[in-house]
Parts: sequence; C-alpha cells; structure tokens
Amino acid sequence: MNILLVLSCFAGVAALDLPAMIKGKLWRELFIYSAIFLLVLALAVLVAQGVKVPSPIKAAQAFYRDVLHLSFKPS
Repeated sequence: MNILLVLSCFAGVAALDLPAMIKGKLWRELFIYSAIFLLVLALAVLVAQGVKVPSPIKAAQAFYRDVLHLSFKPS
C-alpha cells in the first residue's frame, strides 16, 4: 500500500512538471530532472518497502574529513 502511495505521488509530480518542460523544449533540464527524479523515486520505494537507507550526511562528513582534511565542530 505504501509503494502505491509513493508511486501515485511521484506520478502526480511528474504530470505537473514534465509537460511544461517538453512544451518548452528544455531537453537538458528534462534530462537532469529525470535523472534526479528517478534516483529519488528509487530511494522512496526502498524506504516504503522498509529497507534501511544509509544517511547521506555520514558520506558528506567522511568526504570533508578524509578527502578535504577539514574539521568542523557542531555549533
């Protein structure tokens, strides 16, 4: 039931956004929008199925700490 709700919400968002992009021939924007849209849709379906999705904040913190060698203190 949760997956059906997620899919219907995403279909509604796509129905609102995509026709204007196609009509305006915004092909680059449509490509980027579609890629991000499908990624977020896949994550939403996984969450709806009960799969534990790792936090992207942990990856960002590791990138700052290990790659950029930056340190930060929580305020």
